[in-house]
Amino acid sequence: MSLERFRKAPFTVVLLGFNAAFFATEEIFRMCFEESLFPILAMSRSGLSEGMWWQVLTHAFLHGNPLHLMVNMLALWFTGPLMEGMLGKARYLFLYLAGAAAGGLLQTFSTGESIDLVGASGAVCALLVGFGTLLPGLRITALLFFIIPLRMKAFTLAILVLAFSFLFWILGIEQGIGHLAHLGGGIAGLMICLIYRRCGLVRYPMEELPPPLPD
Repeated sequence: MSLERFRKAPFTVVLLGFNAAFFATEEIFRMCFEESLFPILAMSRSGLSEGMWWQVLTHAFLHGNPLHLMVNMLALWFTGPLMEGMLGKARYLFLYLAGAAAGGLLQTFSTGESIDLVGASGAVCALLVGFGTLLPGLRITALLFFIIPLRMKAFTLAILVLAFSFLFWILGIEQGIGHLAHLGGGIAGLMICLIYRRCGLVRYPMEELPPPLPD
């Protein structure tokens, strides 16, 4: 992907910068002050019950470790510029933040205890599923588990994101990962992008006009 596409996608650049800046700030606080931003900015049931409503969005700009940040930012790097170009800045930002909020709320209120939730996974899953919804027939190469290259249609990728999120949650695989945040963000991305598409709010590149949605 050329840097020219990022020049035309300023909101993606800003989101990448915000995520990196929040992560760096958290690391500095931990090293210099032995304090964490998590009690204030991470999302938790106790925080929301105390009126910290901003956690619905701010949790999506914090990450637990460098790998967590890298995985989410790679997905944003590959999908963000195209989605921003098709949707425009306002609709793109709404999709990203709505995915973060939907995923965070579903994950937070699906557990009986108050656990700090961080990460842009809900927002990123909204973009991935939204991408497959807007360009269902586009042939792409996806890395399954970030290792195995698979050639598939974009809509297949969207289905896999939703299916794996649900299956991993229901089977209790990798319980330290917020699978319901992925699922909630993906569902939000599907619904929002269906509305965008049905209402004619998408600017498609001429070479990537989508076929009809699968039944």
